[in-house]
Amino acid sequence: MKKVDLIIDLQYGSTGKGLIAGYLAEKHCPDVVVTANMPNAGHTYINSEGRTWIHKVLPNGIVSPSLKYVLIGPGAVFDPERFKQELMDSADVLGSVAICIHENAGVLHEDHRSAEQRNMSGISSTMQGSGAALMEKMSRQIGSRILARDALKGTSLEGFLVTGRDYTNILYEAKYVLAEGAQGFSLGLNQPFWPYCTSRDCTPARFLADMGIPHKMLRKVIGTARCHPIRVGNTPDGYSGHVYPDQVELTWEEVGQKAELTTVTQRERRIFSFSAMQIRDALAQCQPDEVFLNFCNYTEAYMDVVNTIEINNRCANDNRPLVKYTGHGATRNDVRERF
Repeated sequence: MKKVDLIIDLQYGSTGKGLIAGYLAEKHCPDVVVTANMPNAGHTYINSEGRTWIHKVLPNGIVSPSLKYVLIGPGAVFDPERFKQELMDSADVLGSVAICIHENAGVLHEDHRSAEQRNMSGISSTMQGSGAALMEKMSRQIGSRILARDALKGTSLEGFLVTGRDYTNILYEAKYVLAEGAQGFSLGLNQPFWPYCTSRDCTPARFLADMGIPHKMLRKVIGTARCHPIRVGNTPDGYSGHVYPDQVELTWEEVGQKAELTTVTQRERRIFSFSAMQIRDALAQCQPDEVFLNFCNYTEAYMDVVNTIEINNRCANDNRPLVKYTGHGATRNDVRERF
């Protein structure tokens, strides 16, 4: 029954969830991969040959050699046109794989984007409409076409719809499931940075619910972090939020790297020092079994960060080694295993 490995982000996002998802999918060959993504987050995987996948809807685990099903969970929000584009970009990889959209997944409409652009001044949001779509779903208005079962009816995507019962049956019949969370724990709705946060919580429990995965199926939580955490950049009329008291905002020149741009907005990211307080909170609430520490190529002192994570894990009464993977570049070839 315990057959689901869940990837989550322990900081503010953009830690390399897409990279480790692709790496683990190629290595461990899940037959089912699942997400509940929303359009305010993008995930990138670059394989050993340099082929790049940038996904806002599909899981990056589609590269699994044993893949049978791709599941889009009931808590997802997706843009149908983006979904079509990602399917087209990976048609050769997906082949006969069954792509299944839960009937209760949310479908993004243009008025969701417009609503956020009108109403979210002062917050440096991605303005993709994710929160507005969730609010429409929660409002439970008769006649709304927010649910996939209604919005996709009569369209070219109707054939991808599955009922909740069929979706659950796929999970129960799976041999091994790789589940990919989105955004970052510290950006969660119930974390200290409201209102400079995302529109839902980013914990293992929430991701399992949004992906329709029974909690007893969970086998392992894989947390991701980076040596220098980032937040989305500010806009002329918006602030992306404060950080932990033991963090200092840095410049890209100080880090010695070219400025990173966000996948969704192409806005220059803000970059910070590593926070022991942040990782302690994330470890306490997310309880990862393994950690992927990424962007180790940004600092020669990355082992100091590894040690900080391990020490804070011991503070949570867990003496196991935790940082199993380190990332030293953008591709699968740059992932190393420590044990």
